Amino acid sequence: MIRFIHAADLHLDTPFSGLEQTSNELAEKLREAPFVSFTKIVDLAIEKAVDFVLLSGDLYNTKQVNIKAQSLFIEQLKRLEKAEIPVFLIRGNHDFLTEETQTLTLPFPENVITYGPEIKTEIFETKSKERIAITGFSYDRQWITKRKIKEYPNRHANVNMQIGLLHGAIETSQTRETNYAPFNLNELREKNYDYWALGHVHQYQQVSKQPPVYYSGNIQGLHRNETGEKGCLLVDWTPREHTVQFLSTAPVIWGSLTLNLSTIKHLSDFIQTLKEMIAEKEYKQDVLVHLVVKTKPDDDEDLIRVFQEKEFKEQLTQQLGFSNVWIASAELQVEETTNHQSLQQTYPEEWEASLRKIDQYGAFNELTENIFEQIPLKYLNKTHSKEYRLEMIQKALAKLHLK
Repeated sequence: MIRFIHAADLHLDTPFSGLEQTSNELAEKLREAPFVSFTKIVDLAIEKAVDFVLLSGDLYNTKQVNIKAQSLFIEQLKRLEKAEIPVFLIRGNHDFLTEETQTLTLPFPENVITYGPEIKTEIFETKSKERIAITGFSYDRQWITKRKIKEYPNRHANVNMQIGLLHGAIETSQTRETNYAPFNLNELREKNYDYWALGHVHQYQQVSKQPPVYYSGNIQGLHRNETGEKGCLLVDWTPREHTVQFLSTAPVIWGSLTLNLSTIKHLSDFIQTLKEMIAEKEYKQDVLVHLVVKTKPDDDEDLIRVFQEKEFKEQLTQQLGFSNVWIASAELQVEETTNHQSLQQTYPEEWEASLRKIDQYGAFNELTENIFEQIPLKYLNKTHSKEYRLEMIQKALAKLHLK
């Protein structure tokens, strides 16, 4: 039997800026969380006596990595070296290889096998004399539009197992992403590999059971949209069968709770209801909660005003009294009871098309140009990411309904 760990998207030097407004202690804990999670992964690798460890890209959050982050990473790699566990790693779109990064990168221990921008296959023997072939490549730029999957060789004839390391976006009937080494499931199957260790998607998912194709997800949630457990995969493989087990290692998780204000009459009722909802979750880790409060324009105006106060999140966290739960963000969602609702009901397709149009980068910029001209640059989100645009649209709709 061949046993290994598959992990990806470590993002070890993520700054998690902005959380100081919630708690300085929490912000520091979250900055350390990816390192704590990776340390747990190394603990598991040693405890489970794996044959090797696979890291499928985005080891760091940027291509310019500070010395501290590198040192902490290498410290764990050396633990694996001492346990005689080899590590095979590739770079992704966040930590892509450049001349600058190679100049400023600290040397890895001898148990670490790295891949450059060209497709390469490494063959090695386990302690049980099984021959393993591992094929992959590293990004050398932020975007790889080329279908690198076509350059992967077919399965090696004289090995017990062949694995593909690939950091990229899978194409489906619903999605077609072209910037991150695009591929589809049929292209993977054509190579006849025994396992595909994918990176880039931050949610754990089984793409295919046969052949085994898995995204391990990231090892620590980075923001409120990356909810739930994060960790790595422990794989046991033989030519006849295999098992893939998800192992949770993230010390901090993100959660989301929704509470309907229409059923609440007093602030004390609100806090008690929320306490009961959190208690039911039985959280074992530290948890950052995104709270969604649903309301209607005719709900109690005083309660709505309290939820919109600047100190609301901090004070609510204190009143809840959980040592491991913080309200990191709160969102007021107004149920549509005005003309917007009748428009949506009468013309559902046109309404959805309009929202999609506003969500597009160019349309969003065009419609908001006059607004942003009045705002100092330091307050702007210059990327106008999809999440940012959706958040602004939702907030604008909420403001319209509350008037």
